[in-house]
Amino acid sequence: MTSEKLELYLNFIRGIAGEGGNIEGLRESLAGVAYYYNIAAIGAQMLAGGGNAKAQKEFGLYENEKASVVGQPLRFDFNPASDSKIVIFIYANEKEFDEDEKKELELYAVSCAMIIERDRLGDFLAHAPTRQFLTQLPNIDGFIKHVGILVDKGCKLSDYCACCFNLRAFSEINRYYGRQKGNEVLAGYANRLRQMIEKDEVLGHVGEANFVALINSRRKQWFVDLLEDIPVEIEFQERKETVHVTARVGVWDIDSDDVDMEDLIGRATMGLDMTKTESGTRVAYVTDRMIKQQSELEQVLKDFEKALEDEEFKVFYQPKVDSRTDTLVGAEGLVRWFHNDRIISPGVFIPALEENGKITALDYYMLRHVCNDIKEWEKKGYEPVPVSVNFSRRDLRDHDLADKINSIIEESGIDKKLIEVELTETVDAEEHGALSAFIEKLYKMNIMTAVDDFGAGYSSLATLREFRIHTLKLDRSFVNTDDFSWKDEIILRDIIHMAGELNMDVLCEGVERDDQMVLLNSIGCYIIQGYFYDKPLSREDYVKRLITKKYPE
Repeated sequence: MTSEKLELYLNFIRGIAGEGGNIEGLRESLAGVAYYYNIAAIGAQMLAGGGNAKAQKEFGLYENEKASVVGQPLRFDFNPASDSKIVIFIYANEKEFDEDEKKELELYAVSCAMIIERDRLGDFLAHAPTRQFLTQLPNIDGFIKHVGILVDKGCKLSDYCACCFNLRAFSEINRYYGRQKGNEVLAGYANRLRQMIEKDEVLGHVGEANFVALINSRRKQWFVDLLEDIPVEIEFQERKETVHVTARVGVWDIDSDDVDMEDLIGRATMGLDMTKTESGTRVAYVTDRMIKQQSELEQVLKDFEKALEDEEFKVFYQPKVDSRTDTLVGAEGLVRWFHNDRIISPGVFIPALEENGKITALDYYMLRHVCNDIKEWEKKGYEPVPVSVNFSRRDLRDHDLADKINSIIEESGIDKKLIEVELTETVDAEEHGALSAFIEKLYKMNIMTAVDDFGAGYSSLATLREFRIHTLKLDRSFVNTDDFSWKDEIILRDIIHMAGELNMDVLCEGVERDDQMVLLNSIGCYIIQGYFYDKPLSREDYVKRLITKKYPE
């Protein structure tokens, strides 16, 4: 490089440094270089994902409108980061560059790429608080911000629908391909969606495999159909593989231009939650009725602690009867909530309390009240029978759960054999281990346990082998059928036989009909809970049963 060219290069470096190292400063500094080398134009592309065919961003760095471009442009490729690629193009004017000029112009291309990457990083840092790092889509704060920008531009929210969607079985994709490739799938998925969103729509990534979108109502069905199958191509084991990604989606047609952002996202989420609880449902549209029910539920949860303090929750007792003698041998304590002159169904408040973690307080409350009732009956000379009290699997998160249960029973002064702790057989392998440890601890404290819904959970045979329980409560699905088959009889007979060999009691709940009773008695199940004998009884009505204990034949 001659001294003249060296001086030109140094002036260029001083120029871009003096302008703060930004794109505008780069454009100004390139003008002298372009004049010296007779350059027609200089351009740049930034490619997403290290080299996808579609440019994420393009830059015009210099252009001589009077120039006559000749030949193919010089192309310089740079990979400043694993997630980006920068390509610099330099076009010759009137005559092509010689070999020395090509080498010299590469130095300028390197500087151009450095400035563009610096600009990219500055933009990234400026927007980092409102973007998801992996997909570079707006996060929840960024989504709200972009929706606000649309509103400020005059867009009416009532012309849109809010969509909240979750990638189905994405944990399986991570498990099969590995987390790194799973991230590539997620980034590729976001890229595909980004390309399909219109300028007046907003797409956000709110964490893990969850996304949110504001979509023009006229494109609602198109968008819902799109989410059914989006193919994403990745490199896996030295070959290209296409991963088909399906999403569950909740959709809310926005009915007002004056909508709180929390409601906008919350109502679409409500629909998404419905797809997770209703088997086979991929799309759920939020209705006014659903919104009203959700509002009532939120109010219920607000009232919960005050209701607990005011003892609005009452224990109802459903008898357990030995069908051989028609005699009361036990009961299950069931919760009923009397609130503002109405009864709130357990099916409404229990799932909500489990979701927000308040169920544990209710379970302790129920145990304490059952213990106090039994103590009171003993003082009055009634002979009590064992009562089972339900504890949620969510309670297993409390590592002191067994100790607290033991303390409540001991503080009441009743015999431990009068309380049975009842839990549902878990469907989750990790919870299965926690449940096993919990039951073992209660066993050592001489507190009886029962497993509810046996046969519907994670591994029923593992339950028989690992849990030191006292009672198996057969899942009602075994008898809740109009037509018993020979298979039903064999399965039930073998369960009852195995439980007997393991010194476990067996009880069947949900029994309502004569034919169910005949079947259960014929295969050796005699302890019955259900409407065949009694519905859940108020404390006062249960006491009458407790006194007589005998049912009419």
